[in-house]
Amino acid sequence: MADARIPIFPLEVVLFPGSQIPLHIFEERYRTLINESIESSTPFGINFVEEDRLHAVGCMAHVVQVIERYPDGRLDIVTEGRKRYEVVEFEQNAPDQLSFATVRYFEDEPEERDLTLGRETIGLFNELAELAYEGSIDPLDIDVWNTTERQPSFMVAQKSGLEPAQRQALLPMVSENGRMRILNRVLKQLLPKIKEAETIQGLIRNDGYLVTWNKLP
Repeated sequence: MADARIPIFPLEVVLFPGSQIPLHIFEERYRTLINESIESSTPFGINFVEEDRLHAVGCMAHVVQVIERYPDGRLDIVTEGRKRYEVVEFEQNAPDQLSFATVRYFEDEPEERDLTLGRETIGLFNELAELAYEGSIDPLDIDVWNTTERQPSFMVAQKSGLEPAQRQALLPMVSENGRMRILNRVLKQLLPKIKEAETIQGLIRNDGYLVTWNKLP
């Protein structure tokens, strides 16, 4: 796809296509960015920052809900991920100014989808949703999501106990089968642990973040 120049919002979170994350906006430069995005219905890029390092692969974000506006200009919003991209050139501006980047969008490579793997992994995720989240998140309809037109890995990854760095490792992958194989192993490790009350509460408190493995296989 053709290159595009977009404003960048560096964060310590990872956004996936189709998934949603809540954000509290307090810095003036990002309040301006979000207000302009809302008024003009334009997207912006979210890139994961890890130890002051900006990861090159990010995700376009759209504001889908304004939860609250505060008198001092702060906002609580919900953003939804759209297309993934890789930063081609980053424009480093002054600390109090917005940064921009020239990005190149990309999609998954063509492959024959492993629907057996997909069905099993979605089933494991739904078991996690029932046991750990106790109805606070909806299970995925296997017949709807386990198709060649969908990318259930992004929805599963958002609430499967991965740390941000582990989520970031999945974002650049261009194989749905590859992402689902990793998530399948993660869920098989995680499910036995959620029987412990402390593990369940930790997962809920941290919005789906839980250390269960050290690195991607």
